[in-house]
Amino acid sequence: MFVKVFIKSPGRVNLIGEHTDYNGGYVLPCAINLSVNLYFENCSEKSNVTSDLGYSMIFNTSEKYQKSQKHWENYVLGVVNELKHIKKTINNFKCNITSSLPSGAGISSSSALVCGLIKGISILNNIELDNSEIISLSRNVEHKYIGVLGGIMDQYTILNAKKNKAILLNCDNLERKFIKLNLKDYELLLLDTNIKHNLANTEYNSRVDECKQALEIINKVVDANYSNLSKVSIDDITKSKNALKNKIYRRALFVFKENERTIKSAEHLEKNNLNQFGRLMYESHNGLKNNYEVSCKELDFLVEYTKQYDSILGARMMGGGFGGCTINLINKKFTKKFIRLIKKQYKLNYKLDLGVIIAKPQKGLEIIK
Repeated sequence: MFVKVFIKSPGRVNLIGEHTDYNGGYVLPCAINLSVNLYFENCSEKSNVTSDLGYSMIFNTSEKYQKSQKHWENYVLGVVNELKHIKKTINNFKCNITSSLPSGAGISSSSALVCGLIKGISILNNIELDNSEIISLSRNVEHKYIGVLGGIMDQYTILNAKKNKAILLNCDNLERKFIKLNLKDYELLLLDTNIKHNLANTEYNSRVDECKQALEIINKVVDANYSNLSKVSIDDITKSKNALKNKIYRRALFVFKENERTIKSAEHLEKNNLNQFGRLMYESHNGLKNNYEVSCKELDFLVEYTKQYDSILGARMMGGGFGGCTINLINKKFTKKFIRLIKKQYKLNYKLDLGVIIAKPQKGLEIIK
């Protein structure tokens, strides 16, 4: 039987709660109006995957998995190999991929791609998967085949988001609360540094390790059995300060404070208290810069530059760090003028073009057959 499937897999922004997901903490993401679009059909010949970036690959799904030298091919091969653990034979397919999501900007283009691939290929092969199974498979692909030790936030948001709502998600037990986003005269503006980072080759994974170290040492010092860093109280972090290297102590302190900021942010947004939420965005950036040390001079410049304008309530770096985007809460009437000003100044300072995205909160992954 000939089957065609169209999957729209959105990117996501995280309003606040950075580097907390793999620490079992709180995040506050929403899906956005930009997406990876995947057009699938089954075929009797070899599988053929093409992309609007000029990539293409031809392979046979029956072939034994071998890591490809081409980074992007491992996303496709990883998904096929993981699905083979569920169903021995995966049929060949055609897939054309187009995307409005810039890669490396910290808006989760890779997770959108993986979730979309899993959904489409599973439909073509009559494999029924619920969202939690797709999340688990997607994380396996990113961990085992790409080498990124990320948390659960990206996949969870891509699959579960609702229009005009953020998700306050506890990444430890997956308890969630949908927070209505009534931004009134304000909107979310993303500024892309156009410094492209490959998370697997940066210090992202070392932050994961540092947090594991912090947890291990704190558990030993206070004779506790905390299962993740987000459960550790501020008292126990303070008690362990002397046993922790200064750097590791600051990582633990950041995680505690960022969780606090995320919970408070959800409360402020529920009450439409945008000023207070904006203040916490700035605090979050300071923590990411000084205690977690995942920012860079370009991101810091973009955040600092906003502070001279009353029409911008808050700004911070977003995503893994070391490049990518800032997220800004800006008055709609000022957006156009601000974009003109910041683009000019950024080009002057860094000889780079600044990417601009107005992010509108949207629903999660859609199947359009």
